[in-house]
Amino acid sequence: MNTKKNSPACIVLGRGVLSWYPIERISDRYGSVVLYGNVDGSDQSTFDIGRFAGKTGSLIAVVFETRKSHHVGDLFRGFRPSTPEIGEAIVIGNGSLFVSDDRKCVGLEPDDGRKVDWLDPESLYRAHHQTVDLIFRKGTPEDLMWG
Repeated sequence: MNTKKNSPACIVLGRGVLSWYPIERISDRYGSVVLYGNVDGSDQSTFDIGRFAGKTGSLIAVVFETRKSHHVGDLFRGFRPSTPEIGEAIVIGNGSLFVSDDRKCVGLEPDDGRKVDWLDPESLYRAHHQTVDLIFRKGTPEDLMWG
C-alpha cells in the first residue's frame, strides 16, 4: 500500500451558508464565495487565511445542513442547483487561495491563467445555499490523490 509521508495541510475557513456575489455569475468568473451566518443572507463571515494566502490547493465544502436552494441557476450555461447529502464533500475548485472585499470573499485563482470558471460552477450550484464547513486543503490535485 502506497501512502504519502506528509499529508496536505488543511484549514477550516468557516461554517456558514455558502453563496457568492452576483458579479461572479454575470462575469462567468465564478472565482470566490461568501459564507453567511443566517439563511437570510445576514451576518456575513470574514476570512483569515493567514499562512495559506497564495498557496495552491483545493476549496472543499463539507455539507453540514441541507435545504433547497432558492437560486434559479445559470440558465444560459445550463447550471442548476441540486441538493447534496449531509456529510458530502464537494470540491469546488483548485488554485491559489486569496481573499477580497475586506476579507468577505475567499476564492482560488487558477494556475493556468483562464479568465472564467476559476471555481467549478457545477460544484458551486451543488453547494449553494447549504450550510457547509468551508475547508482549504493545501496541495495540488495530484497530491490529494491516494497513490
